[in-house]
Amino acid sequence: MWEWIGNIANIIQILSAVPFLLTAWWFFVRARRYRKRVEEMEKTLTERPMALAISLAGTDITGQVRQFFESNGMKMEIRSYTRTGGVTQKTIHSMLSDILKIKSKMTEEGVTEVHLFLACPLVFATAVGAILDNWVPVKVYHLNREAGTYEFWTPLYKGFIPGLETSALKEIIEGEPR
Repeated sequence: MWEWIGNIANIIQILSAVPFLLTAWWFFVRARRYRKRVEEMEKTLTERPMALAISLAGTDITGQVRQFFESNGMKMEIRSYTRTGGVTQKTIHSMLSDILKIKSKMTEEGVTEVHLFLACPLVFATAVGAILDNWVPVKVYHLNREAGTYEFWTPLYKGFIPGLETSALKEIIEGEPR
């Protein structure tokens, strides 16, 4: 009797491995497709691309960004936002308001995609990502310190961000934090 139960248990274990293997294969295919899409996106530009270089770490990164584009044969206008003194709870709302103004001006000028370069604290980078999401395609770059140059890492995808409604953005623009 126990041998029969052992055989059934072995069959159940083998059958339970099938969904696991199918799921692993599905994730592998999706990851490969995503990697290919990111590589294609890195190489293509829309008709009116623009770069946004945000420097809050004490140094202006505009020169590095310009050098990156020149070395990669890309030509586009670079918008810079540089502040010294760091980001605090008291200054973050006015700085985010400045970013919203830059975004509005870029929209008026007909920007079709943004190449985003950041040298700032994580909390500010997160807020900038939320502001720029659901707008035009935003390509985010990372400074590879070993190579000494920037590299494309990921696009920001359109999506729903809970808690960031139009009214919240309006309050930030008008300077009335929640």
